[in-house]
Amino acid sequence: MNQGDERERPEERVITATDVLGTGFRADSGIRPSQERVLAEAEAALPVVVQALYADRLRVNGIVEEDGRRFFSLADDNARTLTVRLESASLPERTVARSFVNTASDNHVVQLSDRIAPEQVGRALSHEINELLSVRDRAERAEAPAADDMLRRGAALPERPRLSDEDLGRVGELNYLTERMHDGTLTAHQRQEARGELSQLIDHTGLRVGAPADDAAARALEQYAVSIRTDTVGQHLTTDARRALRELGRPIDQLAPADAQVLQEHRARVAESRANGTPLGSAPAFPLPGLRPDGTPIPREQLGAARDEAALRRTETGLRTLEELRAEAAGLPEGRYPQREVMIGGGAALAGRDPDVLLVDSRGRWHVDPIKGIVQSADQVRHLREVGWDPYQFGDPKDRVSLAALQLWEDTAAARGPLVDGSASLNLAEDGRLLAEIAPADGSPPVTVEVVGTPLVATGVPPEVIPGVNRQVPTMAEAARALGDHLGTVGTPEALQARDRLAALPEGQGRAAAALDILAEPAVAAALRAAGDDSTAARARETVEATAKWEQASAEAPGRVLLGDEVGDGAYDPTVADNWVIAGIGGGAIANTEIILEGNPNARVTMVGTAAPWVLHNDSQYLAMRRQYDAELGGNGRLVTVPNQRLGAVETVRTPDGGVRLKARDVEGDAYVACLGRVARLPQAADTLDAWARQQGGQVRGELLFDKSEQYLGYRLHFQAGDRQHTVDVTGAASRMLPGNVFSEKDMARLAVVDRRTAPPESGNVAAGFMATALQGSHLAKHRAEQSGHAPAARTGTTPPAAGAGTNPVAGAARLQSGRRPSGPGTAPGSGPTTGGPATPPRLPGPPRPGGGGGPAR
Repeated sequence: MNQGDERERPEERVITATDVLGTGFRADSGIRPSQERVLAEAEAALPVVVQALYADRLRVNGIVEEDGRRFFSLADDNARTLTVRLESASLPERTVARSFVNTASDNHVVQLSDRIAPEQVGRALSHEINELLSVRDRAERAEAPAADDMLRRGAALPERPRLSDEDLGRVGELNYLTERMHDGTLTAHQRQEARGELSQLIDHTGLRVGAPADDAAARALEQYAVSIRTDTVGQHLTTDARRALRELGRPIDQLAPADAQVLQEHRARVAESRANGTPLGSAPAFPLPGLRPDGTPIPREQLGAARDEAALRRTETGLRTLEELRAEAAGLPEGRYPQREVMIGGGAALAGRDPDVLLVDSRGRWHVDPIKGIVQSADQVRHLREVGWDPYQFGDPKDRVSLAALQLWEDTAAARGPLVDGSASLNLAEDGRLLAEIAPADGSPPVTVEVVGTPLVATGVPPEVIPGVNRQVPTMAEAARALGDHLGTVGTPEALQARDRLAALPEGQGRAAAALDILAEPAVAAALRAAGDDSTAARARETVEATAKWEQASAEAPGRVLLGDEVGDGAYDPTVADNWVIAGIGGGAIANTEIILEGNPNARVTMVGTAAPWVLHNDSQYLAMRRQYDAELGGNGRLVTVPNQRLGAVETVRTPDGGVRLKARDVEGDAYVACLGRVARLPQAADTLDAWARQQGGQVRGELLFDKSEQYLGYRLHFQAGDRQHTVDVTGAASRMLPGNVFSEKDMARLAVVDRRTAPPESGNVAAGFMATALQGSHLAKHRAEQSGHAPAARTGTTPPAAGAGTNPVAGAARLQSGRRPSGPGTAPGSGPTTGGPATPPRLPGPPRPGGGGGPAR
């Protein structure tokens, strides 16, 4: 596990495409560049690349700094404005660059690996810009991307040849290297390097026959595929690139000696790299969701039926698993239980589901949410294809992805192995064995299993906060504990008696009001005043007061005082009121507003809170919903937004007829929904372990988990008391909010940086959202497989990767993006204008010259 801050390790081997991709890239420097240098190279390179290769489609207007963002403003050939922000980030293994293309807001982000050699930046940008343009163009045509890449040696050719977005990115590289090969401002050595890289890329993309000359049959068959690829790609190449392809795209035995030698050395390096790889073995295959048994895609109109069938298979698998567990338990001695590896919770994390592990999942969130779809469009979550979940299969590129698709994906993944529909908590046997107490969702008797290895918890985001609580002591349980600790320190008989009475209060409605009665007693109140207004005890009292107001409002207006999760889970009646107040203007508030307005055609909603975060302006729901319902944006007036308000506890107002209305600041309504954020806490499944460790005088420690390419996998908890220790891994949305009583502020700050790069706000995604969680789940599955030496289950139903293209061992993963995002020669600082392009053909950015401050050229 890598636990250090990547910024503290500047001297590391950079990613080279020759080493891992076989695309002909080379890193001239073996030293990891600083993120500042990568960004400087990228900002210098982007205008030059655009002017040289895409001037007929794009114009760079310059760099803009606004609200803490630094980005390029561009205009396309239809005079539409778009933005591109560049950043350096730790990217998944074999990924040199990637783009978040947002066809809803036209705000985009290109990320370059923080291990990229600076001289590779220009080629990487040539790829990403062409891919970005490809995504925008086909979205305008409401056209889904090609199912598979064509430009990959050995890739199966579709019936109707068509380039994928990734293929068009590679076309950008082909054009880029051709320009450099003919750039008279470069040295002969630099031009020859570009020629060699171009030849290697031609080999990788399957645009050259690789069969030996003495195998006429194989060569003829391969030549057929090469001809189709060449004809398909030709219209996208520059005139010079087509000429270069004719010259360099010949078989190796027909190349000039110097070209043949470069290619032969390249193939030897690729073969050596593959031979030195660590195979993970084989595993049973399983079908990808969205495919029929024969491997053909399920048509859009059959999504509902396919979802229902997957749900039925999941239910049947769950019942069968319960029967097996109970039968096994019946044959064991008293106090012994079936032994299983366990995953508690699922959701999008099921993208990395290990079919050998017992899954306990309640089918929550997207199976019960009444919303019509996630808030992102297919384009905004296009990277889901990397885990085998195709967001384009059941909707157009700009359409929000339907919940039916998510349910199909999750249920298909869940049923790949043993599972129980229900919930589970981790407990300890008397002898210290770790147990999972499973409560089946069907109400049947609970089942206990003994946990083997480290359990994985993916139970989703923690609970929402009650309005007005102190965020440092956000729950009633924490407040009672803090007040008890303070009263115990005071030590007077009255304080100790009050502490014991607080601890004895039963959970549930009325606890906060009863606690306030105890705290109001003169001796107790004096003890709290002595602690000071900034004390933990004072903060705890603030939480008790807010909770008491919430409980009172809930009692006086039953069914009309709700937390946002109750709306999101469908556990409410949308017709209980027509005038709704929603406390908050964040993502949860927006989603619940849509649910209420669609669930009750007579409803009017007023959202009250601070300003909507930037990410909402980039998803596919927020502005569309406001344009439909908010009169300020031309809507029908059923939605009113009151921003710049800081909210406290819920208030109740008596009406003249004796009724009750609910109030948030100056806004009143007949129903109130709180969407003010969440409590950063441990998953509830681990509560018993937490209490055991602390009550025994032990400790609970946490560590952030990263894989070898520094992708965040979640966090690990160590519960220790005496000589006993248990570990639990937490992943998914639950891992994005670190409990403050376990993790340091430094950990939280580091994760905040990771989260912003995992899901840039311009993408319309959040780090706790569906796409980021699915990708995290697949990264974790791969990492666990590598650590154990066992391969996770392979997938079936798509074309296998070609030789030299790599193999993705992640359970449920689609084709590895091994030839994707290859990087190339980068920029020399100052090589080209920062706004617009020169009147004369620009010099494409390349390796820095000796003495240029960028390291030696090769």
